Amino acid sequence: MAKLVFNPITGKMDKVALTAQEAEDIRTGASWTLPGPYTNESAAATAGIQIGQAYYDNGGTVRVRLT
Repeated sequence: MAKLVFNPITGKMDKVALTAQEAEDIRTGASWTLPGPYTNESAAATAGIQIGQAYYDNGGTVRVRLT
């Protein structure tokens, strides 16, 4: 199983391997939280959301921080 991580050099999402624990957490839904809501990408960045990390906005849309 793999996860997608934003690569700022290529500007694309790259697949990286999951650890066994990450795969189990996804399978069971354990310890997975989506941060937010944030007004925009700038607000998400200020709150510590990393490039490539998912968050949700004020409208409930799931987004991935790109800049």
